[in-house]
Amino acid sequence: MKAGGTVASFGGMTIKLAVRLACLSGWWVTMAAAPATTPFVPRHFPYEPRPPLLAGVDAGDQLATATVTASAHDEEQRPDLVLNHAIHDDTVMFWSAKDLPAWLKFELPTAKEIAQLNLHLRAPNMRVFNFFIEGSADGTTWQVLHDQRTGAALIPADGLEIVLPAPVRVKAVRITVTGSSKAGEGPMITKLSAYAKPTGRTLAGAVGDLDHQYDAANGPVAAGSQDWRTTAWRGERVHGQFVLWTTAERPGLRLVVSALRDAAGHELPAAAVNARFVRNVLADGQLVGDVLDDAERVDMPAGSYRAAWLTVETPRDAAPGTYTGTLTARADGTEPKVFPLLLEILPATLPAPADWKYHLDIFQHPWSIARMHGVKPWSDEHFRVMRPYLLELAHAGQKVITATITPRPWGKRDYDDYGAMVTHLKQPDGSWKFDYDGFDRYVDFAMSCGISQQINCYSMLTWSGNLEYTDAATGDLRMAMGEPGTASYADYWGPFLKDFEKHLAAKGWLERTRIGVDEAPAAMMKAMVEVLHANAPGLKAALAGNQTSAHYAGLDLADFTIILDHAGDDLMRDIAQRRSEGRVTTFYICLDPKRPNTFVTSPPAEAVWVGYYAFVNGYSGMARWALTTWPENPLVETLYSCHPWRRDLPPGDEFLLYPGPRASVHWEMLRDGIEEFEKLSWLRARHGGSLPPPVATALEAFRDPKQLGDNAAVIRNVAAMRVAVEAAAKTGK
Repeated sequence: MKAGGTVASFGGMTIKLAVRLACLSGWWVTMAAAPATTPFVPRHFPYEPRPPLLAGVDAGDQLATATVTASAHDEEQRPDLVLNHAIHDDTVMFWSAKDLPAWLKFELPTAKEIAQLNLHLRAPNMRVFNFFIEGSADGTTWQVLHDQRTGAALIPADGLEIVLPAPVRVKAVRITVTGSSKAGEGPMITKLSAYAKPTGRTLAGAVGDLDHQYDAANGPVAAGSQDWRTTAWRGERVHGQFVLWTTAERPGLRLVVSALRDAAGHELPAAAVNARFVRNVLADGQLVGDVLDDAERVDMPAGSYRAAWLTVETPRDAAPGTYTGTLTARADGTEPKVFPLLLEILPATLPAPADWKYHLDIFQHPWSIARMHGVKPWSDEHFRVMRPYLLELAHAGQKVITATITPRPWGKRDYDDYGAMVTHLKQPDGSWKFDYDGFDRYVDFAMSCGISQQINCYSMLTWSGNLEYTDAATGDLRMAMGEPGTASYADYWGPFLKDFEKHLAAKGWLERTRIGVDEAPAAMMKAMVEVLHANAPGLKAALAGNQTSAHYAGLDLADFTIILDHAGDDLMRDIAQRRSEGRVTTFYICLDPKRPNTFVTSPPAEAVWVGYYAFVNGYSGMARWALTTWPENPLVETLYSCHPWRRDLPPGDEFLLYPGPRASVHWEMLRDGIEEFEKLSWLRARHGGSLPPPVATALEAFRDPKQLGDNAAVIRNVAAMRVAVEAAAKTGK
């Protein structure tokens, strides 16, 4: 045992002092100062970068910022170990002192009002400890808040809750242990907490909305509804968001959804209903709820909030009607929080995602998935862990397989390099051979996941200009440089294109394959297309353009996508003609525009907005960089510093799914916008090629991105559009 007045404080500041122990029984014990200790901070990977705490002086444990001192402590069981950790975090996180009486004191920077104390021991409900707790408004004069110096009561396993007769203002709280039922054993106090108001054994909560990512600024949702109600088409995925909050620490939060049944006894299958926690990540240092995590249990620190996300995917053959059920949130030792659910399923039915008209092109990155899962690229395990990512992508109607015919088509801007799925082998006699094994395996795999309409191969125009090949004689990697329009460029690509066209024809993939290019100038594209047509006339070109649409006039492009706010009147005029020729015309969002977008910090309604924008302007769909091009650890920080002149890419610019895979709020809302596009297609087909007038009128608010408006306007217009579509589906008008 180390005798003396040891001290620890939150934040690393330490003080040494002599202390005097005073007990109401009249005896005094004076103890000398002992060396100060530095508070222990455990190092591990937490569930989130930092806990989602509520704002306000009354929120949470009022002793969390206290400096903790003790009369003495046993070996390593210092007083600082009682601060700022979960109740059940670690069996060694406690203060104890064998020589009794002994005290533990919490000194606050400023006085606070408390109404309840919670005491937790390492080994509760096993031994009797006698103690009393005092409070002081000035650190000198003490009053007894709880007296348990007599009796044989045990501390309950889930802690002792002490509700004071009346609130007390304190600048210091002290617990003094006077006796133990086992000689030579200290109290092993893991935590003493104080709260501004009695906490009870309940969870607080309300139904939120899908337009907000909840945080300390907009939670708790004190005036929120307690009932969730929504309407769904058959085959639609609908969502609800719920917000829970607590003053006291609540370990073991979990979510349970009951069966959803209608009055006739029809029941939605269990697989159709899913409740997930909204997990927080950092977006350039800002805590944002974006990850949809299927963790079974999540601890709630004192004074914290937690959003929960409900998803119901209605079967396409579900019986129309009104289905009811409950979502129950429960934490260890608390009463359940029950939310009634009501879902009206309409007779209107969406097509299966494989049949959706929306042309979705989200770029894939197999190598980043391999790194995050710790598997070797192209191993059997790699394909196994990739499958759920591509299945989720296919279930959003994805049409395009992202393949690579050169390494690093986008240079070295990404945390994980893109490799090549095709090996270019130059023989000693100067001839070429090509190995398509990686390409074939990935394409076959993506098709087995349900993505099969188009294959975009990147790229004959790389961002670095480097063209890599393998020297067959030595195995060395070598670089070739070839400017489009030069003989060296044609000499490098000509043999490959001739061979690649034959290979694709043999596989039955020629008609669906495009040579993809990202953000190349029109002059380079023109020279590239000339080489393409000269050597492989059956292959077509796809381009993502970052200039105005007029810049690319005259290019022969089977697939053309342009930054959302760069489209000019010429493109708007030509979209219908391109569609009649079987050409794809989409828009894309990436670094630009800043709004609307699908960044981690983008308002969720913007992701739905782009679905309506695509429809009203006649686009085939949209493209997005990217699905899983992750920074080092996206579950912590979503910002990525890599761009040569922009430096930081916006948080979440390069991905829509998190490792796991875990969906994101923005992914679900983007998919929601795609479903709205499909609803509009359905309504137009049912009304002779024209939308019902109320729907057409509401849709005009989405035609011009320059008229996007502020966040409130986006939310308002999306809500109005949903109402109009729902009314048309119900009434047929």
